[in-house]
Amino acid sequence: TAEAMAMEADMTWTDHDQEGEVDREDLQGERDSPPRDPPANDGVHQVPGTEYAACSSKREVGCLAVWSVTSNKPGNGVEYLRDNNVETFWQSDGTQPHLVNIQFQRKVRVLEVVMYVDYRNDESYTPQKVSFRVGNSYYDLQEIKTVELEEPQGWVVIPLAGTGAAGTSSDDPNAVKGGENHEGQRFVRTHCLQIAVLSNHQNGRDTHLRQIKVFGPRIDVTRSADQPFSFNNSEFSQFSHIR
Repeated sequence: TAEAMAMEADMTWTDHDQEGEVDREDLQGERDSPPRDPPANDGVHQVPGTEYAACSSKREVGCLAVWSVTSNKPGNGVEYLRDNNVETFWQSDGTQPHLVNIQFQRKVRVLEVVMYVDYRNDESYTPQKVSFRVGNSYYDLQEIKTVELEEPQGWVVIPLAGTGAAGTSSDDPNAVKGGENHEGQRFVRTHCLQIAVLSNHQNGRDTHLRQIKVFGPRIDVTRSADQPFSFNNSEFSQFSHIR
């Protein structure tokens, strides 16, 4: 009887040792596993400072549009979104969402929207969740991107293409159309662009936006539609057009 009890005890200790080895292997596997990649942000990033210098392959197209907002406090109108002064701001005066409507006279190519926001000074007035919508008019707008900002400070760059709407094939005639130029820049074509502030930091009601810029690809007039290169020096440029 004593011998049987001893054999049972040995079997019990062996089972515990095997379980312990499995647990150690699992822990070692967890330590050796590569870290998970952070969630993709679709190219949204911040640029510090009060000046934003776009590269030579982009041009500001916001000057081609008519700008309007759903509401504003007296003395803080829509004109302060475009005065090139980060010390001034548009302040909404109403219920959310707060809308900025950008209406172009013709369909334009839009690469990205750049907004200046200042959490240090604006706090609860700072946008947190922002939606971007495009379409032919206010009545057929489609949301193509939603971004969430965490205490942003400076210029926030939001690429609009590459979100599933641009460059995709669809049989729907109302689908958002996009494309890609020779330099690999992806864009959306739109008559109307709407920026909707859905929520603010600290559950704030009204919002502050200090500057908004809209950029499109710069068109190379020396390159034809079927020409994969451009003329970069005077010797070749003089033969780029037929007089």
